[in-house]
Amino acid sequence: MNTKNNQRAKDTREKIIQSVYRKIAEERRPVSKITVREICEEAGINRSTFYAHFMDVYDVVEKVEKWMSEGLTRSVLQEAEKASSINSLFEQTFRFVEEHQEFYSVYFLEMHQSDVIGIAWELLRDKTEQLSYQEMGFRNQREMEYAGAFFIYGITAILRLWLEGGCKETPAEMVDVIARQYSIKDREQFYNWNREE
Repeated sequence: MNTKNNQRAKDTREKIIQSVYRKIAEERRPVSKITVREICEEAGINRSTFYAHFMDVYDVVEKVEKWMSEGLTRSVLQEAEKASSINSLFEQTFRFVEEHQEFYSVYFLEMHQSDVIGIAWELLRDKTEQLSYQEMGFRNQREMEYAGAFFIYGITAILRLWLEGGCKETPAEMVDVIARQYSIKDREQFYNWNREE
């Protein structure tokens, strides 16, 4: 396939993804109510073109999730370059979700799994790898892994609740809610993970 056709295929995929994103974020449509026909009409393509790129609407939603996750990752990585504490990374995560709350409100309602916090956890893991499980207050490596899983699902649940309530608390207040779930000693570690000794 030549470069012109490659670009056309890429543009078509992008139009389809943008159409589904708009239906979720702007129209607040449940994924189950989005049809291939209306996506094709909005994107200016026929059904066979849609199916040349995607299996169904849910396949497109997975690509939208990836697209949003990449946006969150870029946002958090930019914050990580200047961050002096992990709270600023979580605050940036909440800010990103708040900025895209129309999308995430429908997304969390429709999709029962989310990679949003999984990405943030990977970033957190990179920053905390230099600390041993003992320094983090755990008895062994496996206990630290259990705590990580608990943390991911807990923050995901907090994000859902926050979205359901209309994001009334600020991102900074939400980071404080998370930090309060840990002891004072751990809370200091939570806030000062990147400080120079």
